Amino acid sequence: MTAPATAGVHPSAVFHPEARLAPDVRVGPGVVVEADVEVAAGCELLAGTVVHDGSRLGQRCRVGPYAVVGGLPMDSHFEGENSLAVLGDDVTVREFVTVHRATGEGAQTTVGDGTLLMSYAHVSHNTHVGRGCVLTTAVQLGGHSDIGDHAVLGSNALVHQFCRVGAYAMVGGASAVNMDVLPFTMARGNPTRHYRLNRVGLLRHGIDGERYRVLEQAVRALRHRDRTRLAELAEHNADVRQLMAFAEGSTRGVARFAVGG
Repeated sequence: MTAPATAGVHPSAVFHPEARLAPDVRVGPGVVVEADVEVAAGCELLAGTVVHDGSRLGQRCRVGPYAVVGGLPMDSHFEGENSLAVLGDDVTVREFVTVHRATGEGAQTTVGDGTLLMSYAHVSHNTHVGRGCVLTTAVQLGGHSDIGDHAVLGSNALVHQFCRVGAYAMVGGASAVNMDVLPFTMARGNPTRHYRLNRVGLLRHGIDGERYRVLEQAVRALRHRDRTRLAELAEHNADVRQLMAFAEGSTRGVARFAVGG
């Protein structure tokens, strides 16, 4: 079905009649929207963007040009089951980004509120990207990976399937993440190694003063495997408890420290 020729929808856009778009959604030339799609108020779909079955876009998302949301998972276990690719509110998806829907009946690939996916980034099946994250140009996330809130991944960083990057972490450009990256930290390299706290990122989010100093002590204790000191810090500090829970919950293991780890 060709889209109606209204002020907000280019006449060359193509829609399935069952697609559900809020009345104020703006649609550029050559956009394709399949049947099982929901696009909330305030969204803009730029030229050449394709929104496949199973896509759910929150409010005020800006997608494209030439982005693909809800593509079939590149996974040999996928058998055509119904699954989703879900973008939260205020997500920006730049040109040539791909976000694939999940493998597994009813499963989801998710991108959290306020996240920015820069050009050529790829979010693979069953991946969770948290709120306020930045995936810079050409970041590639393997299936079932997990990116914590407010994490930043530098250009061309690669994340192996099932790996995690913790909240507020920074992964340097061209890094290869094949083990988990701790929350609050700076990590880079191939293979990725931890270096220190993500100082700039933490300060931007108001994590400073005594809160920052305690995190420094906790990371030092982790580097030197001082579990006694870590437990002491965790007793009265939620950030340290988050660090410990993340490390203890790792299935792939935590990336080593560049020095002393």
